[in-house]
Amino acid sequence: MKNKELIGQIIDFDYKGMGMTKLDDIPVFLDKGVIGDKVSYTITKDKKSFYKGRVTKILKKSKDRVESPCKYFNKCGGCDFLNYKYEKSLDWKKQSVNNKLQRISELDIKVSKVNSSEKTFNYRNNMQFQVKNGKIGLYMKNSKEIVPIEHCLMQSTNANKTLKILTKFKNLEKIKTLGIRTNYKDQVMLIISSKEKINKLNLILGDLIDANVVSIYENINNRKNAHYGDEFNLLYGQEYLEEKINKLYYKLSPASFFQVNREQAENLYNKAMEFLQVKENEKIADLYSGVGTLSLEIASRKAQTLGVEIVEEAIEDARINAQKNKLQARFICGKSEEILEKIQTDEKIKMDKILVDPPRKGMDKKLVDYLNKNSYEKIVYISCNPATLARDLKILKEKYKVEKVEIFDLFPYTSHVEVITLLSKLDPKKYISVELPMDDMDLTSAESKATYKQIQNYVFKKFGFKVSNLYIAQVKEKCGIKERENYNKPKKEDLKQPICPIEKEEAIKDAFRYFQMI
Repeated sequence: MKNKELIGQIIDFDYKGMGMTKLDDIPVFLDKGVIGDKVSYTITKDKKSFYKGRVTKILKKSKDRVESPCKYFNKCGGCDFLNYKYEKSLDWKKQSVNNKLQRISELDIKVSKVNSSEKTFNYRNNMQFQVKNGKIGLYMKNSKEIVPIEHCLMQSTNANKTLKILTKFKNLEKIKTLGIRTNYKDQVMLIISSKEKINKLNLILGDLIDANVVSIYENINNRKNAHYGDEFNLLYGQEYLEEKINKLYYKLSPASFFQVNREQAENLYNKAMEFLQVKENEKIADLYSGVGTLSLEIASRKAQTLGVEIVEEAIEDARINAQKNKLQARFICGKSEEILEKIQTDEKIKMDKILVDPPRKGMDKKLVDYLNKNSYEKIVYISCNPATLARDLKILKEKYKVEKVEIFDLFPYTSHVEVITLLSKLDPKKYISVELPMDDMDLTSAESKATYKQIQNYVFKKFGFKVSNLYIAQVKEKCGIKERENYNKPKKEDLKQPICPIEKEEAIKDAFRYFQMI
């Protein structure tokens, strides 16, 4: 198969934004191309369940293909869709999120709205450039090789001025990474990461100041696979940048996490507040709270606000940000489920609503289980990884209903996406009947968790079909739930009984899990 010229139509992108076609119903992941392109290609790797291939020629261009405005696009791995219509990339993101949510969570849910970014260029406020052999650049896609870069369409004017000045710096050989951060005033913070101290920076300091660089940090970094080490030394200017979201101001240290698209992050946070429906004196926890951006949005609405974060430096910044904005909020460093449990046990305080904004790996399993156990009124879940969001929703659906899912495009022209989901506590009264027939009064301990009628009502409400007592009894037997003697057994020894279909069996098991019978 290798080296043989093949022809195919690109029908999808993978999660990295690479074109995909099929060969005898087996996926082929290609190195380029957009949906709708007809291409010739060769197979480079046979992975049994899929192939990898290289496009040799575009035979017919997709109607949705556009000319990339970036001269580095074909080599640089920073952007994915600069040669694809922006509106079409949003359509693909919506379809991709829907597929992951439905396949992984096993919920019949769909994205209700896609919120496009007003700025599709010059939106990034934070970038890290690699330095190799005296050249500054970004990684090639799927490679550790560097593409030399002098100008990036995704960062601001002053960030690009700074980058151009740095390309002329004579002491680049000792530098590992260059970080360029900007804020709403287009002030620049420069972070120089290297294994040893950098000399001769004074030779370009005047030019950097002209580019509105207000802060320069040196970072000593001996790690192999990290942008920065632990030690930051201020070489020039301000200790931190000031950033603004809505009417609130935030301190940004060199390593502080902050959304890279400030304007779109503002829209996302406003949506989070809309979903939460914050009321005065409500108790709301912001988990994975970072430097407190969302916590302070909540606090500004006069709710009792708790921010929980595992990174001590972020907690310190969050407390400073609260003081800076003259807002009352409590910030605690630790694991979310442990902190919630502690204040509920020691202080008798239970939160009313929860906001979570975890990293790409999603929520810790212990936290998901804790949220299920305690059933809060609302959960607003902000996710940068639809797959881990779907994984967590699969568990949370036992106690919560997904009300709404929206996409915010914080990363235009890339395959990355931000998803916000509103969940509300399931009301068991909507699923069960409180009427108890007399023959259901004599129950075993497992049966006492739900009557046959309650299980039937739950299944009908959630899945839309009826299940008989006989089917419930059969599934109970399969699950090892003890039945009362002779309950739902045939009156005659040789009487044939219908067997519960697999679809109904799974629905009944779902009810068992809901009522904590298994």
